[in-house]
Amino acid sequence: MALMKKKADLLLHPVRMRIVQALVEENMTAYGLIHELKDVPQATMYRQLQTLLKEELIQVIEEKMVKGSVEKVYGAVKSAVNISREEFQAYSNEEHLHFFLTYHTHLLTEVQNYLLHENKTTDFGYGFTPFHLTKEEKKDFFVRYKALMEEFSSKAPHEDRTKLTLATIFIPTTE
Repeated sequence: MALMKKKADLLLHPVRMRIVQALVEENMTAYGLIHELKDVPQATMYRQLQTLLKEELIQVIEEKMVKGSVEKVYGAVKSAVNISREEFQAYSNEEHLHFFLTYHTHLLTEVQNYLLHENKTTDFGYGFTPFHLTKEEKKDFFVRYKALMEEFSSKAPHEDRTKLTLATIFIPTTE
């Protein structure tokens, strides 16, 4: 149980979360990550990369010599950076509140960075959509939702593609 909690705490650290998200999308060097996550100081980047490596949430994909130094290319260990349904359900309500606050703070930072640094908001939006579903309809919805997410999230970065982040929160209503 302690290992599961440690994994969530590791992944929900604000800087580590951003590093893992970047490495899920694309393998990168430390220099590439520093360029991508411009507000993360170099020393912090290297410290967090070491933590993620030690905990086997990322791995060195490749090492190459560049100007007499070894340059490492990092990638996420995709099977390790996901929290299973069993792990997720093992957390207490208080832990979920803590994790949600961390997630929400990260999301708020992403929105703030977008709105303060971009003039275009055509692809930006948020909303609230209630569903009224039977158990079978809910099951069908999640199967189809998962398939749709897998189809579109598996597309590799390309010059013709614009990155769009979808943040989801499913909240059952108690009636």
